[in-house]
Amino acid sequence: MSDHALAEGLAGLASRVENLVHLTEGDDGRTFQQQEDRLAKLALVVIAQEMDATNAAYKNAVSQVRTAIDTIGTADKKIQNVAKVIQLVAKALDVAEKVAEKAAGV
Repeated sequence: MSDHALAEGLAGLASRVENLVHLTEGDDGRTFQQQEDRLAKLALVVIAQEMDATNAAYKNAVSQVRTAIDTIGTADKKIQNVAKVIQLVAKALDVAEKVAEKAAGV
């Protein structure tokens, strides 16, 4: 069984992180830019792969992406705890990349 929840979530998270790039400066802004680049590329990889949506790792990846999206919220200038957001986005990226690698047979 395949669905598009992970690909859609990654694309949505990339969009929110892109907003944060413009709202932050210095190292945090650069980190968000790097994360946004990784998210955009990973979303395209996931779209091209057949994913098993019933797999526990897939479900966990979707959950991690949603947690990061929920934490960012609307990404306005009042974003709180930038370090936590960076950490949650990084965790979502790592989990989703592992799922994509497994699906690709890497």
